[in-house]
Amino acid sequence: MEIGPISEWVAAIAEILAVVVALFLPYYTAYKAKKHQQRNLRVVLQKLVQAALADEPDSVKTLDIFLKISFLGNTDPANDNLLLVGNQALAILKDPAVAGPDKRDRITDLFSQVHLTLTD
Repeated sequence: MEIGPISEWVAAIAEILAVVVALFLPYYTAYKAKKHQQRNLRVVLQKLVQAALADEPDSVKTLDIFLKISFLGNTDPANDNLLLVGNQALAILKDPAVAGPDKRDRITDLFSQVHLTLTD
């Protein structure tokens, strides 16, 4: 039984690997982009809420605009929970009946649901 020259075997294996890479590279790229987008959403949400708690000017308005734009551009269901927590935090920040330390405690509890932390 003749199995052929080794160069044909190497070429065949290289072709199979090229096909596998061509088939799965778009899925891997999309997965990495989705993870990167979710990380960016988490970081920006955390920084904007911290700025709002520190009473920086226009921070609540900026957070509101960011959440609206993120909601409209959201195509990933994994980000829905982050956006929901962000909207709940915004409602707490806008509520005049909630005092400063109580706002921080309630937002910290909300953020713990999505594994975010507030720095002091």
